[in-house]
Amino acid sequence: MSKFIGHIPCPSCGSKDNLAEYDDHLFCFGCKYWKSKNTIEGVRKRLVTIDEECPNDLNLDLVLDIPKEAMQWLLQYEITSKDCETYHITWCPSRKALVLVYLPHYYQARNFNEGPKYLSKGNKPLLFYGNSGTIIIVEDVLSAIKISKANNSYTGCPLLGSSMPLKLTETILERFKKVLVWLDRDKAIDAVKMARNLKQKGIDAEVIITDKDPKEYSTHDIDLIIKDKQ
Repeated sequence: MSKFIGHIPCPSCGSKDNLAEYDDHLFCFGCKYWKSKNTIEGVRKRLVTIDEECPNDLNLDLVLDIPKEAMQWLLQYEITSKDCETYHITWCPSRKALVLVYLPHYYQARNFNEGPKYLSKGNKPLLFYGNSGTIIIVEDVLSAIKISKANNSYTGCPLLGSSMPLKLTETILERFKKVLVWLDRDKAIDAVKMARNLKQKGIDAEVIITDKDPKEYSTHDIDLIIKDKQ
């Protein structure tokens, strides 16, 4: 995940503090202005891969004030209001959706309106929560966040689904020493196949299989489960 530096004035909308500065990009939570920091160091630190060919047409009306129903849903997974600030979880009033990921080329949201449980659009990015040499691959964003919270020795990586893209495999080969694949119980066979594929490429990979989804465990239990596999 990109490292947050601080809030600064936005050159696009004129806001004094809506522009968030990260080590590799700038993003305004008001007007959605986004700009990459095109430096060598910024490229090295970038933890979200952006497809330059994807059109920037994913504008949502976002606010920081998350309603009670959505906040209660987060709290059952130990995701607090402070976590929402840290991981940029916001609310979209027009769609009545909790936005878990919002990038220029992709968004994913938990729907609190009629219709499907989750909403998403755009090309799925590579997301990394944490910056360690051990990566825990999971299906969803909240599981990845909880893994990062459980121990800063782990990096949580959500697939935003249940398949592993080639780009993620290439990234693992480049920067991670240990991989644990921890998918939901009904995807255990897929997890075993992923770990086997990584092992064939010379990667130290193991599988974690539990009765519940990763995000349904406490951060304490998550830490114990992962340590038991190392």
